[in-house]
Formats: sequence, C-alpha cells, structure tokens
Amino acid sequence: MKQKERPLASLIAGIDLGGTKILAGIADQHGHLVAEARTETPAGKSGDEVVEKMAGLLRQLLAQVGAGEGELSVIAVGAPGPLDPETGIVRQAPNLGWRNFPLADRLARHFRVPVYVDNDANLAGLGEYEYGFQHRFRDLLYVTVSTGIGGGIIINGGVYHGVSGGAGEFGHMVIIPDGGPGCSCGGQGCLETLASGTAIAARARELIARGGGKALLALAGNRGGDITARTVGAAAMNGDGEALDIVRRAGYYLGIGLANLVHVLNPAAIVIGGGVANGLGEMLLGPARQEMRRRVMPVLGRTVEVLPGALGDRSGLLGCLVLARRMKTGAGDISSTVQGP
Repeated sequence: MKQKERPLASLIAGIDLGGTKILAGIADQHGHLVAEARTETPAGKSGDEVVEKMAGLLRQLLAQVGAGEGELSVIAVGAPGPLDPETGIVRQAPNLGWRNFPLADRLARHFRVPVYVDNDANLAGLGEYEYGFQHRFRDLLYVTVSTGIGGGIIINGGVYHGVSGGAGEFGHMVIIPDGGPGCSCGGQGCLETLASGTAIAARARELIARGGGKALLALAGNRGGDITARTVGAAAMNGDGEALDIVRRAGYYLGIGLANLVHVLNPAAIVIGGGVANGLGEMLLGPARQEMRRRVMPVLGRTVEVLPGALGDRSGLLGCLVLARRMKTGAGDISSTVQGP
C-alpha cells in the first residue's frame, strides 16, 4: 500500500534527556506521537558524545516512520538544569558532568532545524498540564521526585521561568537549616537531600551500617552498595517496617516542602511525578499530604489538591512535544511563555 504523503517539514521531535536514559519521540504537526524509542545515557561521556547519541536516536525514529531529515521542522529537548532557555545552554548538570554546554547549538548542527531547550521538570509539568490536567486546572505546580527533586510552575498553561530561567528548583528549598545533609548545590539540608531517591537509598545504607535493615540487605543480594530507592520500596511493599519508616520519613520532609510551596504560590493543584514518586505511590504521597495539611494555613490547605502524575515516565517527552508544537505554530515564546489573563 502506498504510504500517505506528508507535507514537507511537517514532523516535530522531542527528546527527554536524563542522567540515565534518553527518551525520544516523533510527532506529526498536530502533536500526535507516531514513534518513540529510548536508550541509556552514555555514562561519563562528553556533551558532544551524548548529543551524537541523541541525534542517532532521532535518525532511527525518522527511518522507522519512513521520513527523511528534511521532513523534520523543530526539536525540543528537556534537559537537567539549571539552564538558559533563551540560548539553550546548560549551565550545570551534575549528573552529566556538564557546565555551560551549548546543547541547542550542538544538536542543531546535526539537523539544521530550530532546537529549543528547557528544564526537564518544566517540560514534564507542561506535559502533565496539557495531556492530563488542563481540563481541571488553569495553573499547577509540578514536583518530580526521582534521583533528585525538581519542579515546574505552570501558569495560564505556560511555563514560568523566572528572571534567569531557574524558577522551579524546588529540591533546593532548605528544610533543615543547620546540620542537614550536604547537597550537590553546595548547600545543606535541601529537600533533595531528604526526600529524593538518592536520599532514600542513603538512609537505607545508614540503617544497615548501624546493624539494621536485614530485609533490605537481603533484597540487595547482601550488597549494601547496590541498594536503591526501588529496593527500599520493594521491601516496604513486602511489609518491612524499617523500609516503610524510611519512605514515610521522606514523605514527611516532602510534605514540609509542599507546605512551603502552598504558602508562596497558593496553587490549585500540585502534581507529583518522577520515577521514585511513581514507584512508591501512596506510601510516599500519603505522609506528604498529611504533613503538608498539618503545616499549611487551613484556608490555603482546603483549596489545594495533591495528585499523582497522569503520564508516568512519558510526561517529559510529551512536554517536549508540546513545546515543539507551540514553537512551530508560533503559539509560544520560550523566553516568556506566561501570558497575562
């Protein structure tokens, strides 16, 4: 059967770049996903080598749908930050070892089409809004609990970036001002050090070092260094009380962070996503909601909903495609996607 012809340069692409995986997708001009694929992020490689991997994944997808590179019109990338969405320069990505890497420019050299880069959590929040919650809320906050903790602020359907593109770094709210764990940002006691997947795994290893955590250690094959948040979650689901205490403690700290967000931004909804939050579910979100409501002003607490994400690990990719479609049609401005009422 003859393949249906597409208008020249009708396809858009999105790439969700993470510290451990790259998820890429191709969509038609209406934003309907037609192909997607994932691969591991090359560990310890240079920025240019990672970009080569990203470009190869896009070429694979174009071939899969029978399209040439000339049919691609725009690419949007969600990347770890902080970064500058106007220039596409990633200022600092500790998990990738990048500083001031010109991601948009490097990827554009492969395809010679416009490339837009935004923070991965911003775009995950945009994806959750567009595909999951816009029928219910005009504004929302997105919090991702994964290896680290990040976030996005969605106002009137657009991303609020702040004066230098760094709005939404929720993981670096200070929860324990003195004596808290050290953070990769250089601070102490940040939410990320207390409620992220990395923090949950660290608490489990500390427990084992004190002589506890027998069930956790057994699940990890008696290799304490291999314990992850997933290990802790599996032990908790199996009824291990020590593991459940670790998860609930992380939820307690997350709840304090959510209360801070409610007091500052008074949102209608806070959507929680990310690999750790998706895996732990109500074991984490239940204590977080409880602590948030205990601490927040009642008049504000009554009006905010704390909800699990609707899109799983595809929220970032779908958010990239939303941005790509908006930039292609002129419906968005990456330097100022917030519009007045």
